[in-house]
Amino acid sequence: MPRPAKGARLWFDKKAALWFIRDGSIKRGTGCGFEERSSAEGKLRAYIEEKYEPPTDSRSSALLVADVLTYYSREVAGGQRSKTSSYSIERLLGWWGAKPLSEVKRSTCQAYVEHRASQPIRQATKSKKPKLVSRETARRELTVLRAAINAYHAETPLDALPVVTMPKQSPARTRWLTRDEVARLLRAARKLEEKDSARALQRFIMISIYTATRSGAVRRLGWVENTLGGYVDTGAGVMHRRGADEEETRKRRPPIRIPNRLSGFMRRWKDEDMRETKERKAIPFVIHFRGKPVKAQRKSWEEARANAGLGKEVTPHILKHTAVTWMMQSGADPWDVAEYAGTSLKMIEDVYGHHHPDFQGDIASRIGRR
Repeated sequence: MPRPAKGARLWFDKKAALWFIRDGSIKRGTGCGFEERSSAEGKLRAYIEEKYEPPTDSRSSALLVADVLTYYSREVAGGQRSKTSSYSIERLLGWWGAKPLSEVKRSTCQAYVEHRASQPIRQATKSKKPKLVSRETARRELTVLRAAINAYHAETPLDALPVVTMPKQSPARTRWLTRDEVARLLRAARKLEEKDSARALQRFIMISIYTATRSGAVRRLGWVENTLGGYVDTGAGVMHRRGADEEETRKRRPPIRIPNRLSGFMRRWKDEDMRETKERKAIPFVIHFRGKPVKAQRKSWEEARANAGLGKEVTPHILKHTAVTWMMQSGADPWDVAEYAGTSLKMIEDVYGHHHPDFQGDIASRIGRR
């Protein structure tokens, strides 16, 4: 019996030291070296789109998982601004691609989770003991697989709809920073030797902790309206967290009033950045390094975190978590907190409700009364 095709995928030729696209008997060069994996992935996506023909079969036993994932990538995920689905599809294709859709069941889903949990994180492969992919990451990838199957089923009803079995969801994070810990983190950021990194990290910490904004949205902020991300209108005192061309997603980014304690800093930062001199042009980005926008701050964050005496569990996302916790502790209305943070009211009540001073206050006062 012939082996099923694995579908289009990347393959690294050690002799040529280049990435190639393998698709059955086809071998196409990308011209990309080992360190240019992201560019090779782009060429693989272009190749798949070039040869793409929408599948129309309704038999789950006749369809490959690769067919369904490719359909989802082309028809649904391609219109999403976030790259999360694209990254997940690439990982899913590597393991599921050659399997028929009927093979999606509880045992294979569990096997996929174990497979991913044994792999090192790509960005951490240079360390002596690389960090492994978390089960939560594998869970998110299976969520994309489920979405792909449902999207295909909505267009071409399947004779048997496979059930994607998810691993248990990780419990919500309970760690948040005290005001003293945030102050230590800011002091450590100011003392970084690389002054551009120090300035960028200080701004990132202050904006995140005062506005409860997700890290990606903070780093994409500009001083003028743009299509890449949000912008800060210091005149109106409003921070727009979503770009002009960005679609709203479940991770909402509604505009918010700039907090009083942050507005003065914002005005001063804008004056500094937008002032043109003979030496440099105006810088339209709020978070920048040597005049360029910043996509990540891993090195500076880790250095400042360690110097502040904080543990490795303190990641950039903890700033949003801390901001929401502080708002609830201050007695703010949960609905207002949810709208300000761009988070669902259910999430606020389930994860942060116990921090509110009125949490179960009425029922607790009634226990024991006649």
